Amino acid sequence: MSDVMSRTAPVANGYLLVEALVAFAIVAIMSALVFDTLSQASRAVSLVNQRRDGMLLARSVLAAATVDSPSQPVARNGSEGDLAWTVSTESWQSDETGDTPWRKVTVTIATRGGNVQVARLSGLKAAQ
Repeated sequence: MSDVMSRTAPVANGYLLVEALVAFAIVAIMSALVFDTLSQASRAVSLVNQRRDGMLLARSVLAAATVDSPSQPVARNGSEGDLAWTVSTESWQSDETGDTPWRKVTVTIATRGGNVQVARLSGLKAAQ
């Protein structure tokens, strides 16, 4: 019996195959999560850039549409890059403006297919 008691358990050197597979599975799951996070961040940056470009285009078209220029009138619609714009005008009246007739100018920026509105700005211009 002393022989049985004096024997020690074998010492394990290295990792078991199951431990290695579990470690690889954990690394794979973490890699997928990081990839998904980076993909979402990239899409968000792309959307912010598109909205920034749309707002800059809307400001530019609105500024041109609210100033009368017989040499270069602003087109009712057009496009630049992957963005398209539409300019609409309507009469606008306020009790505070007195007898001065005004026109409300609205510039709408959308993707070229027209399925996503990116920006919309309005301004006033004195009617003639």
